[in-house]
Amino acid sequence: MKPDEPAPIVIAPSGAENDFSRLLVGAIMRRQILHQPASSTLRAAITLFIKHKSDALLVVDGGGLPVGVVTKTEVMAAYFSELPLSTGLGDIMAGPVISCAPTATLHDALLVMKERHIHRIYVIDPDSDRAVGTLSYPDFVGVLYRYCCRCEMSLYRRRRKDQTGGRRLSVAEVMHRSVISAPAGETLEQIIGLLASYRIGALLLVDEAGQPAGVLSKTDLILAYRREVPLGERANTVMQRKIRCCRESEELEEAIRLMIFAEVSRLFVTGGTDRSVVGVLTLTDGARARSGSCWACTNSRIIPKG
Repeated sequence: MKPDEPAPIVIAPSGAENDFSRLLVGAIMRRQILHQPASSTLRAAITLFIKHKSDALLVVDGGGLPVGVVTKTEVMAAYFSELPLSTGLGDIMAGPVISCAPTATLHDALLVMKERHIHRIYVIDPDSDRAVGTLSYPDFVGVLYRYCCRCEMSLYRRRRKDQTGGRRLSVAEVMHRSVISAPAGETLEQIIGLLASYRIGALLLVDEAGQPAGVLSKTDLILAYRREVPLGERANTVMQRKIRCCRESEELEEAIRLMIFAEVSRLFVTGGTDRSVVGVLTLTDGARARSGSCWACTNSRIIPKG
């Protein structure tokens, strides 16, 4: 499979109220679809997740038609249940596959994802019933970022000219202020339970003094699962000690740029003079805010020329 190339932007023919209602899913979807047959194993799925830095794969039947989805959440549940890595994907997949047509607008796709509490939607060709693409929150942020870079109001262009202009969104206006954390000495079993309870992808781990000690994400846990690390192992033995952060006063555009180029989906937000962690910013937050830059662009960034 070859990496996606940037697709031309197609403007929806119907009237539009904002940027995302002007663009069609088929214009920005990823055509690279990670898929496996239902008979494939958990071990194979984890290998693909790591190799392709993906959060989900499509499960297909013998005819190549989609029958379910396996995400890191399903893998976490299998780890928690201590299922063997030889378990078939057909036994743990979730269904039905939530999908949209290539001709749907980004606005409609984003609405479905928000209402169904999913981070990825599959694009199905209505004529063949086959999957032809996927769309996730980072893709929404990516298309906005592309427009930000081209816009005359871009933070980076304006720095080369002057510093005046409209008010820009700050990290503090978009981030989540509730930071879920756990002691670094908790067991992996307890951490998996917390991730499931709060429906989040990673936890901030703190030391005995309550200071940030590391991060444990679903990716770290599925790696531990593949290495057959026991659920009773302590979280600090598999956590990431590097904590990626941004300041709450930082412009949202800068924080999103950092996430895109660092290939991470979240930043912990620091504030005050003691640099304590006061929030979390994710690419999902950026997509839902519908802006990678400033207020002025939120509803006018994507406008057909001519």
